[in-house]
Amino acid sequence: MKKTRLFKSLPILAAIVFLLNTTSIDTFAEGELTGKTATEIVSMMDKGWNMGNTFDATDGKKDDVYSQETSWGNPRASKELIQGVKAAGFNTIRIPVTWYRFEDKNNNYAIDEAFMARVTEIVDYAMDEGLFVIINLHHEKWVNDKDIDKNYVEIGKRLKATWSQIADNFADYDQHLIFEAMNEPRAQGANYEWTGNKDCYAAVNYLNDVFVNTIRSNGKGHNGERMLMIPGYAASSSQNVLDSIEIPNVGGKPAENICISVHCYSPYEFCLTDKQVAFDPKRSTDTSDITRLMSSCKRLFIDNGIPVIIGECGCTNSGNNNDARLEWFAFFGAQTKAKGIPAIVWDNGAKGSTGGECHRYIDRKTGEAVAADLIEAFIKGEKEEALPEAADVIYDFEPHDDGSGKLVPMGPSDAGFDQKHLSNQAKINHTDGAKVGFSMKVDTEVEAMTVSTDISRFAGKNLKITAWVRSDEPNTVTMNVSSDEDGFFTVNTSDEWQELTLYVGLDEGRSFLVFSADEEKTYYVDDISIEMVDTLDVISDGSNLPDKTVNADQTEEYVDENGNPVTVLSVNIIIIYMLSSVVGVTLLAVLAILIGKRKKEKKKNKR
Repeated sequence: MKKTRLFKSLPILAAIVFLLNTTSIDTFAEGELTGKTATEIVSMMDKGWNMGNTFDATDGKKDDVYSQETSWGNPRASKELIQGVKAAGFNTIRIPVTWYRFEDKNNNYAIDEAFMARVTEIVDYAMDEGLFVIINLHHEKWVNDKDIDKNYVEIGKRLKATWSQIADNFADYDQHLIFEAMNEPRAQGANYEWTGNKDCYAAVNYLNDVFVNTIRSNGKGHNGERMLMIPGYAASSSQNVLDSIEIPNVGGKPAENICISVHCYSPYEFCLTDKQVAFDPKRSTDTSDITRLMSSCKRLFIDNGIPVIIGECGCTNSGNNNDARLEWFAFFGAQTKAKGIPAIVWDNGAKGSTGGECHRYIDRKTGEAVAADLIEAFIKGEKEEALPEAADVIYDFEPHDDGSGKLVPMGPSDAGFDQKHLSNQAKINHTDGAKVGFSMKVDTEVEAMTVSTDISRFAGKNLKITAWVRSDEPNTVTMNVSSDEDGFFTVNTSDEWQELTLYVGLDEGRSFLVFSADEEKTYYVDDISIEMVDTLDVISDGSNLPDKTVNADQTEEYVDENGNPVTVLSVNIIIIYMLSSVVGVTLLAVLAILIGKRKKEKKKNKR
């Protein structure tokens, strides 16, 4: 074997070490977010908050780095503010920045070092909290040129110079940091400022191309993989603008890790004026622009592997119309969540309630949420229902006074039940035989038909639930709660009314009261009552009903606190956590099938 002396190898080893230390090979620290696609990054993002009217302001002294951020009435941004944003439930923050006042036109638009350091300080606070961070070019008057359709090449030169510096400064920040090309690029002052035209649309596409190629050619840190947001003209949600957006090319092929930025303040007169103070999620004139936008984003971009972020949204405080705003945030939150689109609420810190620009959700000094209910509805995509203060027979299908002195029947849809599974009109009442209440006909093509209503407003409470059931022909009807871990409560029905009683402690989160039947026959349900109780220790022998175990082939008799019999039949335990309305519907369908299969297996064990 030929031997090689060690000292002869040292020069080679040294050369290798030198090359490894001088060759541009990206090595990222452990724990950094890296290697993700834009779609993967967006899937990790949720609802976000805009630090509006701060770094994007355009007034103040140019020799005071803090003057601009406070010139529109907000205090200096602070670490406490950023911590408050996270504590409110947001996981994304957009920090709009206007740069031109701190650029030197005579030195290739060099950005003032102190201003860059101040922006970096706030970005660092957000990164330290684990937030996704978006920075952009915001109120740049040189971008929003009235003749943008003619001057886009010159605009592109300054765009490149500005973004080159920003990319250098933040190169080593991982994929939590996102660059957004421009805010709402448009022909400011033109009579078509907010609608644009084909030439304007083409100009914005050109500028997006300059932006993307500037970042990708930077060659430093994470800039090669950083997610980049590009807007259409004025970041408009109009169909014409959405249709006009083109994905930039890099190296002759469509750029990767691109995300579309869209703004949505719809309906306009509700969100940005005082002309409309009410919002009804069931009224198409209020919701059609939003639902159309969601469908267009999915069809044009998401289905083609290009994610979307709603960079700005919200609705102004108009005369303290909190209930209407709550409806809007719940609806918009649900719509964006269903499509997998992160949405970022616009907050300008304005405390008023008139003028169309009152968007305040976080206290800028303390970081505390000042509109916690709106934030929660926005993030969850649903509004918090007020809990009843006392026991309530909430689904008594009797004729009732509609407020005008006229008696009208209460139908199942009034109690939240899905009408499509029920009879078109009320059938019978267990107390006097009147034709009220509701009935359900089991579909012949499914094994079990389930009908339900949301009772999540009782989350975290102990409940006593009762209902009266009957059927024209022998059947078996089951009442259960979707989050109950202790089985289903079942009764064999006939043409005589029988009472079902269920004691259950609801989990936090969503829960549904569910009825189902074994046989493909009509059955009737009436007088459903829900009563909040202090404890579940209601069994006559002192035992707690949910802790009582019953074998699958047995039934046992209990009595409640009034001595009424309670029949319990245990079956497989099904726990459903209703994470969203869409998931809820899907899981209820699965529940229906499982109940039907289980009950057919248990028919031989019925009493």
